[in-house]
Amino acid sequence: MIRIDEIQAAIITKLLSNTVITAELVDAYGDVVDEEIRENQWQGVEFAYPNIRVRMISLQPLGDDECQNVRISVSFMAFSESDNSLQSNKIAGIINNELNGKQFIASNIAFSLRMTNLIPAIRIDAKTWRAECLMSGIASKLI
Repeated sequence: MIRIDEIQAAIITKLLSNTVITAELVDAYGDVVDEEIRENQWQGVEFAYPNIRVRMISLQPLGDDECQNVRISVSFMAFSESDNSLQSNKIAGIINNELNGKQFIASNIAFSLRMTNLIPAIRIDAKTWRAECLMSGIASKLI
């Protein structure tokens, strides 16, 4: 069966390869922080902003014997420490524009994703904004 960690890693690989997305990951000093596209569960001690976290929500087999085709739900969370919500909203919107309705292959997995919800930024602590793009679709392991 195609594993959730394989799907998550492939999606992160796709985001890292997309220069339209990584171009938005510039910190207050003008430095690119594209290495800050990670899984939501990453537990490092140093965080740079803005950043993107990918959270797998669900995975359902589509009935083939080897479970090589699955329905997935995924959240793309865009975090920012800017003075307002603009940066995190912009990043979430760009992720939607770059992935919604488009097919792509990453790490030997074919994807077709559709946006299900675009959640405007909310302040999650004294300094941090989070916007979210929720998507669902099909992931198929290429043989």
